[in-house]
Amino acid sequence: MIRKGRFTTGPIPLKLGPKGAHFGRADILLHGVEQSGASFEGRVFLNNPKATHDTPTTPEHGYAGSFHVYGYGIWPDDIGKDHIDPEPDVIRAPIEKDLIATDAVRQAAERGSEVTVTVVPVTGNPPQDAGDALKLESVSIEIHPT
Repeated sequence: MIRKGRFTTGPIPLKLGPKGAHFGRADILLHGVEQSGASFEGRVFLNNPKATHDTPTTPEHGYAGSFHVYGYGIWPDDIGKDHIDPEPDVIRAPIEKDLIATDAVRQAAERGSEVTVTVVPVTGNPPQDAGDALKLESVSIEIHPT
């Protein structure tokens, strides 16, 4: 399923292993992120489905970190066309993003065995909502025991 714009995942089970919340590292993996559109920063929050571009980037608000997509704008096959009609359910240039989020995932794991991930696309300074700049296929969390 392709998701567009700001979104929140469903509950993601944390596979903690025998050490519980004392794991070595945790990564939030963003799969199939579109890079053929606009550039943006993706701010990632855990267990904060109401996060927006105005939400403080602090642990108290579930902030886990951010990633950047340096989009290249118009798809090469669309150059010279009078009308560009991007296909909303197609990711033309998918990339993977890996956000190391050990502390944030550890804090979430201490409060429960599942987390939700909210990704908010922003642009500019001060940050503004980047609308539909974000398009991706899925999000997962990988726990490394050591």
